[in-house]
Amino acid sequence: MLLQIVKRDFQRNKIITLVLFIFILLSALLMAAASRMIMELSGSLNHLLAQSKAPHYVQMHAGPLDRETVQRFVSEQPLIADQQTVEMLGIDGSHLFLGPSGQSEENSVMDIGFVRQNPSFDLLLNLENQVIQVAAGEIAVPIYYMQQHHLKIGDPVRIASGTFEQEFTIAHFVRDVQMNPSIVSSKRFVVNDDDFRTLQGNLGEIEYLLEFQLTDLSRLSEFSNAYQASDMPNKGPAIDYSLFKTLNALTDGIIAIVIILVSFLLMLIAVLCLRFTMIATMEEDYREIGVMKAIGIPQQEIKRIYLAKYTVIAALSSLGGYLISLAVMRLFTANISLYLGAAPNSWLKHTVPVLAVCLIIGMVILFCRMILRRLSRISAVEALRSGTVHEKHSGARWLKLDKRKYMKVNTFLGLKDLMARISTFTLLLFVYVICVFIVIVPVNLLNTLQSPGFVAYMGVGQSDIRIDLQQSKDTEQRFERLTAAIDNDPEIKRYSPLITSRFKVLGGDGVWENLNVESGDFSIFPLSYTSGAAPGTNNELALSDLNARELNKKVGDTLVLLVGGAEKEMKVSGIYQDITNGGRTAKAQLPHDPNSVLWYVVALDVLPGVSLQAKMDQYADAFYPAKITHLQSYLSQTLGNTISQLKLVTLLAAGIGLSISILITSLFLKMQLAKDSPQMAIMRSLGFTRQDIRMQYLVRLLLISVAGILFGILSAGTIGQSLVGLLGSFMGASRIQLVVNPAAAYLLLPAALLLVVTVTTLVSSRSRGTSNITKQIVA
Repeated sequence: MLLQIVKRDFQRNKIITLVLFIFILLSALLMAAASRMIMELSGSLNHLLAQSKAPHYVQMHAGPLDRETVQRFVSEQPLIADQQTVEMLGIDGSHLFLGPSGQSEENSVMDIGFVRQNPSFDLLLNLENQVIQVAAGEIAVPIYYMQQHHLKIGDPVRIASGTFEQEFTIAHFVRDVQMNPSIVSSKRFVVNDDDFRTLQGNLGEIEYLLEFQLTDLSRLSEFSNAYQASDMPNKGPAIDYSLFKTLNALTDGIIAIVIILVSFLLMLIAVLCLRFTMIATMEEDYREIGVMKAIGIPQQEIKRIYLAKYTVIAALSSLGGYLISLAVMRLFTANISLYLGAAPNSWLKHTVPVLAVCLIIGMVILFCRMILRRLSRISAVEALRSGTVHEKHSGARWLKLDKRKYMKVNTFLGLKDLMARISTFTLLLFVYVICVFIVIVPVNLLNTLQSPGFVAYMGVGQSDIRIDLQQSKDTEQRFERLTAAIDNDPEIKRYSPLITSRFKVLGGDGVWENLNVESGDFSIFPLSYTSGAAPGTNNELALSDLNARELNKKVGDTLVLLVGGAEKEMKVSGIYQDITNGGRTAKAQLPHDPNSVLWYVVALDVLPGVSLQAKMDQYADAFYPAKITHLQSYLSQTLGNTISQLKLVTLLAAGIGLSISILITSLFLKMQLAKDSPQMAIMRSLGFTRQDIRMQYLVRLLLISVAGILFGILSAGTIGQSLVGLLGSFMGASRIQLVVNPAAAYLLLPAALLLVVTVTTLVSSRSRGTSNITKQIVA
């Protein structure tokens, strides 16, 4: 009997059942896909870290290396389980030609390094996560370049500098646990020992990676402090195991979180839609419910009848979503598989998506039970006597037609009915708000990543060109020649020389730690500070967001730096956001010691009309091997992978948002037209045409959609902004300000939603309303 009732109810409300089915299916699909994506990401990353024997602490160092100092530190430090010093040969991109096209990497923002396979840990792996071994004349190329230039095994790689030229054949593509992600602006190529020595003798400069594995990873912070307090080589950034994990997980982790957010919003729409449809169904069955109560059927049994239908819908749609997720999973995990490799099979990888889908089923059933409490309010006597629920109309008595002579009758009646039954339309309002939110937040996030202003979150001011000089034998002399040339260049509008040095800072636990401090004039290309301002005197210092949190400092606090061998108290003048160098930097106006300089930078703007590319080529030739970067090109190359994936998510979100608007609008109209049939029959008998009635419904829905758009834009700018800030905090930019494209956010997307609502209303009211109205008149 129960199955017969459920089956008959399905047949009676096919459209409602289909809409609910689709919403729950989409939510289950995205939830299963995102949870599987997170499990794949976690499993693949942990597998890569294990297979590559990832180092726990790495100190990069440019310049002469005192190996005896390193050996002495290793012998005296009980936390060290293993240590190796890796030689990396830095080669300018203009000397590297990849693939059959033979195009050079002259305009690449990546620092290109050639290395040999490491002997004991930090192993460089191929696409099967096997340790790479290359023969003479072969080369292993980072995955980043394979993806950028569509390279394949057997393609040539040529290195040419002056009279020296050597050609390699691609034998492998490299998974590099340190430098895998595109956001890391350094990449390692692997060559044979003999080829490495040949290259070293003809071009490039050696940079060292001092790598350590510890006996106890939980004591990494203790080891880091001990290293920084020692006289070990430190002319370069230091990175650790936790940063490796964060950088490798960043891109796909953000995408997974965005997908989960969309899934939860879809689930919210589904339960709101469920509430509306269940209440509407109970109103339609008002007399039948009264009959069942009158003949003695227990209330729990009546609840079972209604609950059975929605349990079946939830179970079937969630199962469908899960099965579809298995079919399309490759789309979600392709990037993970490429950069990190396939995760080994584990029961969690398969169990967690199933649990996520079960959670959705449980939420639907729980929500149904909450709604079915309304059955206790239905009186058998009242239901049998009236047969319908008496809807209360209030809230629009102030709206009089004679006081609104400028308003057309259909507009007035649509507005009056909307105000009188505002609670009925509240569900539709919430759905439109969520639809707008689902679409606008990803669009704004995409605009933010692609905007020129995003460079502010890299801890640098916005300029046309950035010139980097890494530390070497004559870097200071080259820096002086560079600044002199720029000073005498009539095509340069303004420039700012900046010097980054390493100082010791006294930490909260009384231990001296290393702090990379950039010195210069910060008023020429100003940063955007989350609080405070740039350092104005030599006693002030600005901290990056992550450094401020780790040192537990805020604007106005003081800290102690070791400058020129003497302690100097510095006042924190401001805090800024920075996603470079692990997010741990500082700005100050301090004298620099050539022995403690890490790198030199010059930021510059050219005059209007001057070719940026020509100016970059000019300085690249004159000051080789300086790294000349167009900052917008830097963003596109380092964040390109994240942006391309976010574009797919944005298109998916836009499609889902508009589809939801169509489904909900048609469902709502179906319910309202069926409910309002007697009222429409009366209006037809008074002379109103079917077009008049359609216009009244259109007025109601357009007003609701406009309100939904306004509230959706407001929530995207507040709640959406907070969510993006939460994601940014993991990178050292907790206050990323969403960049809004007014044409898209305030014009194009709202217009698309209004068009969808208008067309759906006209089509639904025509197809559903015509025959029903006629029948009511005849009756």
